[in-house]
Amino acid sequence: MASVSDAVATAPELVAQSFGGNTLERTLPARRDTDFLSKALPAARLLLVLGRGVCVRAQADASGAPKELASLSLEELEQLGIVPSSNGTGMRLNTGGASLPQPYLLGQDAASVLRLVLDASDAGDALAERLASAGLQVADLRALMPQLEATELAVAGHAVALSQWHVAHRFCGRCGAEQVPIEAGAKRQCTADPRHRVYPRTDPVAIMLVESAAGDAALLGRPRSLRGRGAVLTCLSGFIEQGEAIEEAVRREVAEEAGVPVGPVQILGSQPWPIGRGGGCELMIGCVAKAVADEIHTDQEEMEEVRWVSRANVLEAVAASAHPDNPYYGNSTGAPAEGGLDFFIPPPWAIAHHLIKAWASRPVPWFSSRL
Repeated sequence: MASVSDAVATAPELVAQSFGGNTLERTLPARRDTDFLSKALPAARLLLVLGRGVCVRAQADASGAPKELASLSLEELEQLGIVPSSNGTGMRLNTGGASLPQPYLLGQDAASVLRLVLDASDAGDALAERLASAGLQVADLRALMPQLEATELAVAGHAVALSQWHVAHRFCGRCGAEQVPIEAGAKRQCTADPRHRVYPRTDPVAIMLVESAAGDAALLGRPRSLRGRGAVLTCLSGFIEQGEAIEEAVRREVAEEAGVPVGPVQILGSQPWPIGRGGGCELMIGCVAKAVADEIHTDQEEMEEVRWVSRANVLEAVAASAHPDNPYYGNSTGAPAEGGLDFFIPPPWAIAHHLIKAWASRPVPWFSSRL
């Protein structure tokens, strides 16, 4: 019997994914110094985030859409009324007294400028008017995906993910004592026991394009979490459990969601996803898998629909994914008006799109019939 590696077609390398390609240098030993932030602030550039909103410059181009992150100097922050607190690491509003957390280090850019993120969520409405008067606005990170340049989107994603992680880990999971950030936000440490430390978390998710036994159709579905999006289909996916290999997670998730048994699995690439479920940051690990039987038994609790889609129809869906009526753009909940399809797939900013496109673009089965 042929090995899986022999029987799998040579896989194309997936294109660079949205939120990937961060060019900031993160390895900075000086961040361990207790006075690192107080020394760094005067020359650093800071990005404001409010929840999953990111501060951008409201450029007046033809579309009026923001296309540049607002990396602000300490002087620009002071003009917005944000000043360092007396402890030298935290920040505060100079009116209203709202305290803000310390900035967290994102990295150093090619010009050796330190880039920091400051979570200004607690400033709330007091900050909104000041931002507008300075030509700034807060835009939702998901909405920025098609608007920002790739490396800037990667920085924005890191900024939101890191800030959200700090918000979610204010207290020690072992003893309940308060935790504080150390090493410029690279870790959090328990105030009652310094041995208790936690590190920024990423949840691994397996996402898979499943090829039919004959190699002529793809298994696509719509989880109940996407019910409000309308006529959409995408790859199946699920969190990888502790002690589970990626390939094992693929087989388990497909069996759970669709009742379809899976054999070989090939890993193609990954995508950081800082807008994950529940405010977490996920790492989407993209795979192609081979079904050994085609009968579907849908998990009605988790999935609204699962179906096999022919290669020809998948190719049509790839071509239609950029249509403005695609519900993933937030403009519609309808189905494509042309081509006879009754569904959309995710646009190119999602790894699901590239898995679907990679499979559909191959005129022959992904896996050899010798398997």
